[in-house]
Amino acid sequence: MSNLLTGVQPALRDHLTQQSSALAGDMAFKCTPATITRAATAALWTRTVVVTLETAAGALHDWYNATVTTGVSIADTSTAGTASIPSTTLTFVNGKATVVVAGDAAAWLATETDTLTVTSKVIMGYTIAAKTSVQTFT
Repeated sequence: MSNLLTGVQPALRDHLTQQSSALAGDMAFKCTPATITRAATAALWTRTVVVTLETAAGALHDWYNATVTTGVSIADTSTAGTASIPSTTLTFVNGKATVVVAGDAAAWLATETDTLTVTSKVIMGYTIAAKTSVQTFT
């Protein structure tokens, strides 16, 4: 496609290339961080997860703007604590969404986890696989 865009301004060329990739189904969710560790604690805690829609090569689909109801969920394996998120709605702006995961003041013990899951989504006729961000207490 780049030969067809000779003479087109670089920013527009990049934008058209990303949309062309999407039309071909080259889209995947990415959670950053995918995995993280935290020391066991009994204090309140938070962590921020950035969810992006990218190509297989890691280029951001910055054209993607959408509000996805029930786009994200949270689960944990704590025997005492509870992880939560403010909403299950995931709002993408320029290919990025942010979710803050919070844990209550309870005993978060070693090997316990909290898992943020981005649900699968159909975009432009292609099913984008679910992704997770997992925090493990050590």
